[in-house]
Amino acid sequence: MVDNSVSRGSSITSETDDEPAAWETNMKAGQQLAEVIRTTLGPNGLDKMLITSDGKIIITNDGASILDRMNISNPVANLVVTVAEQQDSKVGDGTTTAVLLAGKLLSEAETLLERGVHPTAIARGYHLAASHAADALDDWTVSIDFDDDDRLREIARTVVTGKWDESGTEFLANKAVETVRAIERDGRVGFERITRKTIPGGSFYDSTVLNGLVIDMNESSTDVVSPETGLPRRYDDATIALIDQELSIDKPNGIGAVDLTSYEDYQALQDYERDIYESHADAITASGADVVFCQQSIDDPVRYLLARAGVLSVERTRRDELHKLARATGSQPVTIEELSSATVGTAETVDRRSVGPTEITVVSGFDEFKQVSVLFRGGTEHVAEETKRMLDNCFYALKLAIEDEAIVPGGGATEVGLARELRTFATGQAGKEQLAIEAFADALETIPRTLAESSGMDPIDAILELRTAHHDGASAAGLDLQTKSVADMTERGVLEPLYIKRRAVASAAEIATMIVRVDDNVSVTGDHGTHEHDHDHDHGPSGAVHSTEGYPWAVGHSMGH
Repeated sequence: MVDNSVSRGSSITSETDDEPAAWETNMKAGQQLAEVIRTTLGPNGLDKMLITSDGKIIITNDGASILDRMNISNPVANLVVTVAEQQDSKVGDGTTTAVLLAGKLLSEAETLLERGVHPTAIARGYHLAASHAADALDDWTVSIDFDDDDRLREIARTVVTGKWDESGTEFLANKAVETVRAIERDGRVGFERITRKTIPGGSFYDSTVLNGLVIDMNESSTDVVSPETGLPRRYDDATIALIDQELSIDKPNGIGAVDLTSYEDYQALQDYERDIYESHADAITASGADVVFCQQSIDDPVRYLLARAGVLSVERTRRDELHKLARATGSQPVTIEELSSATVGTAETVDRRSVGPTEITVVSGFDEFKQVSVLFRGGTEHVAEETKRMLDNCFYALKLAIEDEAIVPGGGATEVGLARELRTFATGQAGKEQLAIEAFADALETIPRTLAESSGMDPIDAILELRTAHHDGASAAGLDLQTKSVADMTERGVLEPLYIKRRAVASAAEIATMIVRVDDNVSVTGDHGTHEHDHDHDHGPSGAVHSTEGYPWAVGHSMGH
């Protein structure tokens, strides 16, 4: 049994006491990682405390978040982690499903190997099963109206359920749909139109969606200069200038000091600097700009002169934000010499606000290139980051659902249906590949089994009831974790994008097949040139070449013997 808390220095290593066969070591490494994920990250479990190797305490129930921080040295377990990383980076959700399925596929493969099934037959059977499952997934798609915001909220709630309480889940689902709807254009969702900022120091429920592009003023090393008259907090119908250089005085290279022999020399230097600063300020005001964003620093005299003219100056704007401003406002990032009325852009409003301890500027009012910004709040930076992670997952799911126009029932309904389909498919196959396809079907049912365990249901009874419901034609029957019963997932609004499910199954099958085909673990050192090819090696019981240094690498059947 694996403890539900992940303690300091938690690791999965490649060390064994009895030197088992290579395939057995590999299978158990993958299974061990999947077991940690299953017991620690049950899909409807509670938050877990993670103590990292540097003593930092993290509380999370997100699979990708914990895997990012686990200390894993076994190369096979790292391959399984790669599945999770790719799942998270490509589709934003389904991490736990992918790892659980990969681990169960390895467990089933171990059983088949002990029964004498050759690894090639297992790999071929898994490949056939994954291909057939990918084709069969289309049969479980649910037709919905993607103009219906209630349906989109159901998809977002399915992503968050089990990772937040009920009110928090509803709040995040509403914010996710509000954000995606704001940037959707003709059935396409462009993430480049979303700006995400984490601002600690407030309630989780203070997270908000703003129309416009948010610039974090605290990222600048200096404050906005306000003379006695004060700069306005809001600019309407603002003209925007973007400067892609430092507004300072050029300093000659190789000169560390300036020698002044008289007061006249000092005065001349002062006049020179003042002329440069005034020319910078005059160029900006002559362009008609109300607000200037500079990618580098702005010297204080320039900022003061601009403030006297009523121009808001923001220095050290991040380059990605500068590009977003350019796309949204129509302005061009140029040098001060190139700045003119032809290179500036416009915004409906530029509004300076205080959000907790952070000063922000919201640039809004774009039509063609609408931008929205999501402010993730929380009492601590970690809470704000977890909120961001959850909403990012929702954004991915909604994007895939809207663009692909394909969703499938959740709650284990799709996995049970696929398992039933694969068992039928297996009967038509000759050879031992049939056993591997049936094993693949059994592995798919680990998802509803884990759901049942984590919600307090009897997993055996739950699986039997699901099989019976699907046999009777209820293809959307899954587990309702709130009522602890089998129900129609489409009616209950438990829905997942088809692409997330398809990728999780394909990725798990691919990595399991790769590991199954490994027949030897070889430790390779970097010292290749000092030995003759035909010298003796010290071989262990598994046939692996042992060395005091080097890294274990997997050598597959395709390399020969």
